[in-house]
Amino acid sequence: MVEDKSVKKKKFDEVEPFIDEGPIVTIKGKEYKLRRLNIGDIFKLGRILGVGAAGMGKEIGKMDLNPGVLAGLLLVSFPYAEKQCLEFIASIIDVKVEDLKNPELFPVDSILDILKVLVDHEDVKAFFTKLAGLLKMPVIKELSKKV
Repeated sequence: MVEDKSVKKKKFDEVEPFIDEGPIVTIKGKEYKLRRLNIGDIFKLGRILGVGAAGMGKEIGKMDLNPGVLAGLLLVSFPYAEKQCLEFIASIIDVKVEDLKNPELFPVDSILDILKVLVDHEDVKAFFTKLAGLLKMPVIKELSKKV
């Protein structure tokens, strides 16, 4: 029997996001579906989170990276990266930035609802699971000590 080499075997620790419908956040009775996240989103988030991490200083090094830390860093970043945050959030729920600024559509507390759904997003969980594994590699640990 010939083995089919076109089928790649997955490692048991790989987490693949599985979303049929995608997460949904309800704001003022209207549902907004969060889209799938892509590599470009990671770069956007990285820039935003960098602002929050800089604000936290050395304390960030004592934290385990996980979706909850993501939410905290986003909150810390908001005052310093307003434009990037608004653009990112608008893009993931498919609305215009101007809509996010309209309190009739998005009351002030709706940002917390969006963040809650974002950190529970399967793509975010998959990313942080793989990132945590990468950060445990000896070469990465050594590099992070020097940075």
